[in-house]
Amino acid sequence: MGPARPAGEKVGSALEELTSLPLRLENPYIRDWKRTGKVFGFMCSYVPEELLYAEKGLILPVRVGAAGCTSTDEGDIYLHRFNCSYARCLLQLGLTGAYDFLDGFVFMNGCEQLRRVYEIWRDKVKPSFVGMISVPHTTAGEARFQWYLDDLVKLREEIATRYGLSPSGADLRAAIRHYNRFRRLMGDLYNLRAQKAPPVSGAEAMKIANAAYAMPKEAFNDKLERAVGELRQRPGISSYRARIMVCGSYMDDTFLIELIESTGALVVTDNLCFGRRHIEGLVEEDGDPLIAVARRYFFHNPCPRMLGTYQERLETTKRLAREAAVDGVIFQRIPFCDTHGAESPMLAPDLEKAGIPTLILDREYIPSDQGRLKTRIQAFLEKMGK
Repeated sequence: MGPARPAGEKVGSALEELTSLPLRLENPYIRDWKRTGKVFGFMCSYVPEELLYAEKGLILPVRVGAAGCTSTDEGDIYLHRFNCSYARCLLQLGLTGAYDFLDGFVFMNGCEQLRRVYEIWRDKVKPSFVGMISVPHTTAGEARFQWYLDDLVKLREEIATRYGLSPSGADLRAAIRHYNRFRRLMGDLYNLRAQKAPPVSGAEAMKIANAAYAMPKEAFNDKLERAVGELRQRPGISSYRARIMVCGSYMDDTFLIELIESTGALVVTDNLCFGRRHIEGLVEEDGDPLIAVARRYFFHNPCPRMLGTYQERLETTKRLAREAAVDGVIFQRIPFCDTHGAESPMLAPDLEKAGIPTLILDREYIPSDQGRLKTRIQAFLEKMGK
């Protein structure tokens, strides 16, 4: 039995819309945008969405995930099965046409496996526009930041040349305001989740976050503001066994969150690349907007790929765990994930020393092995006395 949940909302509520938005081209916001504009995919939190969204209403940036993928037969031709299953699932959807609606794709060298996806996508899927942002593996020194900034300038110039645009500082400032509002509103949602009796489940919160990266930010912000108001009117969820924080590999499918909550636990926060970690830190709204965007993305809470920042990541994880008063932390990692495969076994014992119980779960990106995962989660809750 999962934690008791409040009664559902009225049909047509903002909350219902955000938690039931269809994937990819079934999404009505993406279909509507395609009538007059371009849709660009991106897959890393170091890709500044504001730069794409600022292009005079032309480009809608959409985070590219692989939810719904059920096999990697085509992807395995180009990426062997000792590559992470997220990379292979993403490539599978590209090769089988699920992302043919994309007009462009901006990649980032987040890890070697995704960098390889870039090459195959460029040569085999062949979208009209392909960009690559190269991010150094350390934030130490101004030269590294300049490297990143130069790549952003190059990307912006390539887009402008391709579509005959003249990038405007005013348009970029407007995009910055929309995205800062998004971060504040998502912060409100996380504050509700941190309450003793949260009015929203972890699975619902992840669905809302997924919607944020699949529709125009103005529309999402208005919907989220209404949804937060609806949530404030809900009775809270109080009959849970334990408050759980989820960390680790890329997630855009609610399968594991739902599985955790089916045991009676409640996922009240996370430290995921497109979750809590991604919304922290506003872009400065004064000064040069391009430099402000670059600084916010380059120096935001670091990914495990960034060298010399382990202590910062550890302290961030501890802080987020304390803020949400969690009982334990579950690290989920996809096999062959280079970054989190090394990071999770480092963070877990250091959190245990700080009195925070941890569990490391190996899981594939495609939902599977439900029985094993659920047994381990239940054993973790019992170990905590929950």
